[in-house]
Amino acid sequence: MNKKVLIGLAAVIIIGLLAAAGIIIYDKIAEKYRESDVKTELSAYYNVPEGEAMLIFDEKVYDKNAVYENGEYYLDFSTVAERYSTLFMWNPEENRLYYTTASRAYIFTPGEKGMIVNDSPVENEIPLIVEKNGVIYVSMSFLTTCSSITYRTYHEPERVLVTYSTDEYLCAAVKEETSIRVDKDIKANYLEKLPVGSKVRVIDGGGIQENGFIKVMSEDGVRGYILEEKLDWANRFSEAPSFNPYEAEKYKHIKSDDKIYMIWQLVYSKGHIQEMQSCLDKNPEINVVSPTWFFMSGPNGEMISYGDSEYVAAAHERGVKVWAVLKNDDIEGSFEHNADCYKVLSKYDSRKKLINNLIDAVSECGADGINIDIETTNVDTGVFFIQFLRELYLKCSEKGIVISVDNYIPESNNAYYNIPEQSKVADYVVIMGYDEHYKGSDAGSVASLSWFTYAADLSLKKCPAEQLIMGVPFYTRLWHEVADGDNVKTYSDSMDLNAQDKFLKELKEEPEWLEDAGQYYYEYEKDGDTYKLWAEEKKSLTLKAMVIGEKNFAGAAAWEMSGGTEGLWSAIKSAVEGDLSALLEDNATPQETGEAG
Repeated sequence: MNKKVLIGLAAVIIIGLLAAAGIIIYDKIAEKYRESDVKTELSAYYNVPEGEAMLIFDEKVYDKNAVYENGEYYLDFSTVAERYSTLFMWNPEENRLYYTTASRAYIFTPGEKGMIVNDSPVENEIPLIVEKNGVIYVSMSFLTTCSSITYRTYHEPERVLVTYSTDEYLCAAVKEETSIRVDKDIKANYLEKLPVGSKVRVIDGGGIQENGFIKVMSEDGVRGYILEEKLDWANRFSEAPSFNPYEAEKYKHIKSDDKIYMIWQLVYSKGHIQEMQSCLDKNPEINVVSPTWFFMSGPNGEMISYGDSEYVAAAHERGVKVWAVLKNDDIEGSFEHNADCYKVLSKYDSRKKLINNLIDAVSECGADGINIDIETTNVDTGVFFIQFLRELYLKCSEKGIVISVDNYIPESNNAYYNIPEQSKVADYVVIMGYDEHYKGSDAGSVASLSWFTYAADLSLKKCPAEQLIMGVPFYTRLWHEVADGDNVKTYSDSMDLNAQDKFLKELKEEPEWLEDAGQYYYEYEKDGDTYKLWAEEKKSLTLKAMVIGEKNFAGAAAWEMSGGTEGLWSAIKSAVEGDLSALLEDNATPQETGEAG
């Protein structure tokens, strides 16, 4: 073989080797940039237990699963109450869930197809409430009838996409067929292939962007990573969420065209008509009287009634309404405020009996309304108290009976009275704007002006002004401080404003006007002890009434009838309605005017 042939053969071999090497190198380069075509099945990736469904709220995987049974999805009760409706109440002792609206009262038992609606049995195709591992779940399709909940469902695995936030969210269209992957790498397994024109939602702001990937969610709730270059990112857009077109049922409130001027009357029997008539004759500004007529007396809804049709007729003759008071303290002392009240309100049958007793008693005597004065309970009773008011509303609305509810000033320690929920069903919410200092506390005002204003402002955060009635005190306290070594023991005696009037007339001490308290303050020594009194009289109460007027509350109330004197209501009404002439003209002390009340 000649030299030229050998050279040619060598060249061919070299070219072949180079070509082979090129192919290998090309394949390696191509492999490096070739996207993985290995799929991770969603059921394995999400690992949703049988009988459950993954919940995705907007773009976030929820920390709880839904239940999937009977071809229906169920949402846990705590989430329902937190996010969708406060009108549900679960009672584990009865194994019942209550849902009460302005016109219907539903009672469900977990796992049962049957339910009770307004005391009548109704059968469903599936249970609307189920229990699993001690947790109560509510049918999501039923929730669409009582909330704006909006959701889509998908299978394999079961998942529910819930729209919750009202904020717009960022989207982009797929411009090249691509895949959502489990990680920010083209070699990562894919979860779902997306055709051109698909829409994805950008989540977590795109996530930590690496290797050209961003974090997205497909329209069927598959979450993962996608190459940004596969998206029409330059034309990304925002979408507004849409919701189930639900409109909450309206509660019908009975409202007076005029401001309410209400006086409580503490009584423990029928009669007392003359005291009421005398009060109204001296104070024609009063347009509502509230006698303490109804007393809870037993654990099953029993009630003592002192309703008096003659009393109501006498009030009506003067154009005055009667809102009879229900109290949770038996006059004989056998009904315990907290424990027995819990027994009554925590059971459906006893609530129902108490409500029927109330409605019958009001109808019999002809009263215009009920004033609920349930005090000294605790957080365990709170949810049942609200349920009681909801159920009471259903009966009162049928009869045209006014509901008003008395409350402490709303603070964290009594939040379980839940004034926002009360205001849905009550026509009026009455704030007891007194007992800033009370028997057993340090010495201080029963209701200083600054504290009263604070109480009014707190109340406005919980209830609309047009439903709020602010209570003022027709009493005060004489404080007695006794030195006991390095300590001081404090005692107090309550006195109504008539008793205060007599006391101050005999007192020789000059008062100090306290601007912040809006009160005359008396302090004196006797037999080595210190006595203190923050007076309530026309000027101090007028200043409080000004607060009521400035905040445009529905009216004023006073505790209680025996404590007031002639002319006081005239000053209160004038101040509430913006006439301050009496205050501007009156600079005299209670002793000088003789009008402590």
